[in-house]
Amino acid sequence: MPVIDRLAPQDALARAKDVLGDLASEIKLNFDQLDVSCSRERLVEVIKALRDGPLQFRFFTFLSAVDRSELGGEGAGGGMEVLIHLYSQDCATHVNVHVPVDSSEPRCPTLTSIFAGANWHERETREMFGIDFEGHPQLVGLYLPEDFDGHPGLRSFKLPARSVVKEWPGAKDPDEAAAGGR
Repeated sequence: MPVIDRLAPQDALARAKDVLGDLASEIKLNFDQLDVSCSRERLVEVIKALRDGPLQFRFFTFLSAVDRSELGGEGAGGGMEVLIHLYSQDCATHVNVHVPVDSSEPRCPTLTSIFAGANWHERETREMFGIDFEGHPQLVGLYLPEDFDGHPGLRSFKLPARSVVKEWPGAKDPDEAAAGGR
């Protein structure tokens, strides 16, 4: 079992700045984890540099999105972003990669050729937030019916009101079924 060389957060920050240079628009510490922001055009380069560089971020944890559209618009900390979390087992260090996405044309390059585990995460993010992952091998839904309209992860998505009480299909006893499952 390899010995983990735990890096101090400031050392991890310095190494990340050396590795990424101008690929990232911002590199900082946030609760002792690295926070990296980059454009979608630079995302693949940033992820490869993090994976293959001295910090060795080789453990893909998750990918999802955040809709901040009601927090002040695209330029004021609002809009949408793709969020990717990686972990370095060798250095016991976390990194969160933030990628702003244009709400009017939500798209981002796929990471499936770098991390196979990104496949289902990108499919879920597409389904919930409407972000297209360019180059994804099979960007089809996971949870929602094919005829579902909308993206439930967006702040603009309004849940439909329930105006009709439907019989509960899981009723087990006859009295419960007759009462409508209540």
